[in-house]
Amino acid sequence: MALSPFQVAGAFFAIQGRMQAGRAEARRQAAIAAQQEQNKRFEQLRALQEHNARLDAFDAYRSTTNAVRAINMRSSDDRSIRALMKAGEKQSMADIDRARTQSLFTQGRMQFAAEDARRSGALAQQQALISGAQSIATMGYQMEQITPTEGP
Repeated sequence: MALSPFQVAGAFFAIQGRMQAGRAEARRQAAIAAQQEQNKRFEQLRALQEHNARLDAFDAYRSTTNAVRAINMRSSDDRSIRALMKAGEKQSMADIDRARTQSLFTQGRMQFAAEDARRSGALAQQQALISGAQSIATMGYQMEQITPTEGP
């Protein structure tokens, strides 16, 4: 018995459908990866803006401390003024370091999510290819089952 055109068409459409689903999933995952990359860039920008704001706040603190020093007619060598400046600088640097660490951690998570989405898309395409091959093998097996064997 010859191959049934319906079986061939069914296998063809099954393969095409699975391949199309794989490509669609890969496109969806690529969009997710692009969004995560964009989020990472936004996080970098946000971190830079916060860093600049913290530096501005420290400069304002330093200016205020200098103004208070001048109003109170204290010299720049005054120990209490120097201690205030040193404490303010130490606190500012700790805040900047903490924010930088948090931002780098967040950016790393976003980068991982983007890479994971790209890998998922590639796996979806591989799965579609394997599924298509399975359809061909299944069609061959079904043909073998319905095709009479020639005997003596």
